[in-house]
Amino acid sequence: MSTEESREEILEYFQQQNNCELPYCIEVASDREGEHVVVVGGTHGNEPAGVRAMVAFHRQLQNGEIKLESGKVSLLLGNPQAYQKDRRYIDRDLNRSFDHPEGATLEGRRAAEIIEYLGRNNDIVALLDLHSVSIGDFKICVYEKDNSQILDLTLSISDIPLHFIYHPAHMPGTLIGAAGRRRICGLIVECGNHLSKQGVDTALSHMQAMLAHYRMFRTAAEAPKTEILSIEQYESIGAIKPGPNFKFLITDVETGTKLAKGQLFGRDDNGDHIAPQDCYIVAPSRVVKSTDVDAGFLCKMKRFYSVSSQK
Repeated sequence: MSTEESREEILEYFQQQNNCELPYCIEVASDREGEHVVVVGGTHGNEPAGVRAMVAFHRQLQNGEIKLESGKVSLLLGNPQAYQKDRRYIDRDLNRSFDHPEGATLEGRRAAEIIEYLGRNNDIVALLDLHSVSIGDFKICVYEKDNSQILDLTLSISDIPLHFIYHPAHMPGTLIGAAGRRRICGLIVECGNHLSKQGVDTALSHMQAMLAHYRMFRTAAEAPKTEILSIEQYESIGAIKPGPNFKFLITDVETGTKLAKGQLFGRDDNGDHIAPQDCYIVAPSRVVKSTDVDAGFLCKMKRFYSVSSQK
């Protein structure tokens, strides 16, 4: 797929290839029984890496370059209207809209469609939600706390050493949260920069690795390499709730920025934001909108080691 392909062309591709009841969703089924995995890109419309990876993967399947060995994969463009306009969302963040979808908003209606699709397809075992970033080449795996399967799945398909584990109350309304309530193993992967080839490649490699994990896809034969990965796992202790005109007071704030108990780190029209304990900032927003429900998260952190046998 050309990196110059326009958003309109990609939207048209999803419309033309759409073969199920959910708009902008492409299902590909093997002739052998197996698991059903959903891959989502464009949950945020300004994040094209996952969308481009899905189109590239589908074209490889169509032209016979690769083969689905068993089961079914659904390739879903999350927020097509926001994707067309290169905006994070139209009315509200789709990835905060899945708890109580509201018909009054575009994202609420889309969330309801996706939830209905997940409910109708009770054979879905996993959902991979692909995201990307506008600044730098930041990569992180994100999953919900208290899901006994998700850490094993994450370590089996990804060598990204940075993890964010969140409490549902701190990040309500996510797509993977809605999946989890249906016993679907859900994982978000921030794949790197929106516009870089590496971001698309990272998204594509995680798609392939997840399908290979469920024995749906055969990766290129290579001798496996055993590596010991040092994982930094941040666990949320609270969301940073922005008031009007919120701004961080720390220069170059980023994931991993450490705060001491009582440290002033942000300010808005409602007052100061102070660290309640020694903690870290994770996923801070560079630009906070008045409609944003969070500006990042405060977390505790632990390190552990994982033995990886990835290629």
